[in-house]
Amino acid sequence: MIPPSGQDSLPIREAYLRQRHHRRFGGRGWTAAWVAMGTVAAWLFVAAFAGLGH
Repeated sequence: MIPPSGQDSLPIREAYLRQRHHRRFGGRGWTAAWVAMGTVAAWLFVAAFAGLGH
C-alpha cells in the first residue's frame, strides 16, 4: 500500500495506519509474546517449587 500524502482525507490515512499496525504485529509477534509468557510462567513454577522444597 502506498503511504498517504498530506492531501489525502483522514479516513484514508487512518486506514493506512490501521493496516500498517496490523501488519507489524502479525503471527510472529503473537508467537514471541506466547514464548515470553511461557518462559516467565515456567520460571515462576520452578522458583515456587524451589522455595517450597527449601
